[in-house]
Amino acid sequence: MSNGLTPTEIFQQRQDFERGLLAVILDQGRRSGFERMGRVAQTISAVLPQNNAWGLLTRWLSALASERLALTSESLELLRQVGKTLKDLDRQARQTSAADKLMPLDVAFGAAPLRAALASADASAEVDTAQWSALQQQLQATTQVAELRACFDQVAEFAEALKWRDAMEISGAQMNLLDRLLDGTLTTAPEHFEVLGDAKTLLFGLKLPVIEAANETQIDDKQYERVIERADVLASGGEFVLDDEAPNNTEDALVQVQLATVLDMLPSLLEAYREQVEAGSVQHELDADLQAVAEAAERLRVKLT
Repeated sequence: MSNGLTPTEIFQQRQDFERGLLAVILDQGRRSGFERMGRVAQTISAVLPQNNAWGLLTRWLSALASERLALTSESLELLRQVGKTLKDLDRQARQTSAADKLMPLDVAFGAAPLRAALASADASAEVDTAQWSALQQQLQATTQVAELRACFDQVAEFAEALKWRDAMEISGAQMNLLDRLLDGTLTTAPEHFEVLGDAKTLLFGLKLPVIEAANETQIDDKQYERVIERADVLASGGEFVLDDEAPNNTEDALVQVQLATVLDMLPSLLEAYREQVEAGSVQHELDADLQAVAEAAERLRVKLT
């Protein structure tokens, strides 16, 4: 650990912070703006003793990026203070004659508001986790149609508060089906309880989302078909036959994973190849690796067609 950064590094950090702050103020890529400022705070924190204010700032910016904390006028004012701190440091750095001299990183913003805000955000996350755990236990213990309807309704309300799209879609589809069972439009049958059970299993396997990822699905197409589409079709009185028990599905899934793994290797191999071409020397070993990956990808592709 050093006791500071060079003048050039301070200038770069100041520029990055100001660009991130501008993106937040103009609401142009607000999340990326917070993340950019967070990287600046993390870089500075790394050259200071542990438990410094810049480390707190890193966590605080992460909470703002994930919307666990709301952006307020007080938040913007604190960010302005941080920007002024970096501007002062940059000015000091420009006045030094030694370009490689390490600059002290004094903190001109208060850490107390950061600690209070982070404590509030952490407490909120703990409440969400405890509430979700209680909902899961209640849903798992419930088998009666009316009680299931009430449980899925609670899940839907919880998911709506978090803007959690996956949980809202799952619970919404099941409530629609349960409504048809409750009003007598449908007569209860084993397939209804199968899809309700699959919905529970899928819900229990999902992770609580951070706010900025609430609309990023954790559900693949097969799960969507099995739980949401199937519930919708059954609710309309139709029949839905799952074909995932076909004998070749397991093999196909394995081949798909293998193909994905092989394709994942290509970018780094191609980048290494480009670098060697630019250097005027391509190693035979790399040529062989690329050829092997290309052949493996073709073999796997043929298996899936």
